[in-house]
Amino acid sequence: MPDYLEKRRQLYYAVLTIPKALQEELGLIRFVKSTGEGDRRRAASIAMGYVLGWKLQIEQAKGNDVGFLADAIKIREDIEKTQDDEYRETLEGVLLDRVGDMEQSQGFTKAKQFYEVAMGVQTPHTLHFDNWKAQLTVTPRTIEQYSKDVQLFIEQFPIIEDVSKKEVSLWLDDLSAKAVTKGIQKRILKGCRNYWGYIARYNIKGMTEDPFHKVLLADKGKKKAPRAAFKPREVVELWTLAKDRQNAVLADLIVLGAYTGARIEELCSLMIKDVAEDVFNIIDAKTLAGVRAVPIHSHIKPVIKRLKENATDAYLLPALNLDKFGDRSNTISGQFSKLKIKAGYGGDKVFHSLRHALVTALSDASVLEYHIADIVGHEKKGITGSVYSKATHIDVKRVALEKVSYPFPELS
Repeated sequence: MPDYLEKRRQLYYAVLTIPKALQEELGLIRFVKSTGEGDRRRAASIAMGYVLGWKLQIEQAKGNDVGFLADAIKIREDIEKTQDDEYRETLEGVLLDRVGDMEQSQGFTKAKQFYEVAMGVQTPHTLHFDNWKAQLTVTPRTIEQYSKDVQLFIEQFPIIEDVSKKEVSLWLDDLSAKAVTKGIQKRILKGCRNYWGYIARYNIKGMTEDPFHKVLLADKGKKKAPRAAFKPREVVELWTLAKDRQNAVLADLIVLGAYTGARIEELCSLMIKDVAEDVFNIIDAKTLAGVRAVPIHSHIKPVIKRLKENATDAYLLPALNLDKFGDRSNTISGQFSKLKIKAGYGGDKVFHSLRHALVTALSDASVLEYHIADIVGHEKKGITGSVYSKATHIDVKRVALEKVSYPFPELS
């Protein structure tokens, strides 16, 4: 049953909860109105009109310019509800008069939109966007990104029925001309496909089945430079610069990244209870392959001992603030970006380049590929992965890691 329908005794009611921030302004906790129908399908059709009108009221309360559409929805409700042909003709006559006045005062485009919404030919996204967002089961960060990307889409196509494969392709060409890369376009399309799949369940007449199918992505924007590994001396240079700036946590993070190949999120979320005398147990990883045990290199054991002894919270790296998604790495990631720019490095070198540095060093030391994969948490693929799917023993990984060295002064 659609989430805006509620059955009471023999009749269906349209219901819509108002966002808490607007309840006082609108004087209600939620909108409720009987459809007058016991048949679910007819009730859903009537409720859709009510809910769309309510959502436009909510948009108005937020300060968005959708008031003219609220009137169109009210006319649409009356036309769909009446069974009196003569009254319907009267309503349609009133609508035409209103459209004529609007064309004179606000232009043809708004007048046409008003008429088609009132006649049920066009459907604004307002009816569905909030419900779609509420039912998403991905991470809060992904919900926020999806929402931003779909909002871009909705700004381009305010009316659902106006979306077509041709228009989507033209929109993507425009994004390319504005230097939006192919990678970002793919991300935007992913959110849009999720949204479009959700609203498809409502069988909106005139809605294109899949306007995103096999659309061609141009890429006239600036391409990202491929990621490059830091050289050993460059790793030490970054560490020294962090020390000079008295950013001890960042300096320790650089050392840990260089000697573990761990992702920044893995290191920042590493808890003291998961750090033994000679091994890191990485639990909070991006992938299943990322959950692993990493030997503590002999060169950084003094650093680990100090961090554990001076701990101020439950984490190995102290004093990192959580962002709104519960991520401890965002602030210090920004600090690293400023540091490497200050050191003269461009977009091809990021924190992940420390991971590349360790992989390169292990490879140069003739460490087997599948042992490297188990150290840094890469997924083992192909024939090698199927043959050596069993995890590499911790002692084998320790021997491999000890082959790596950076020109740091003695660490403590």
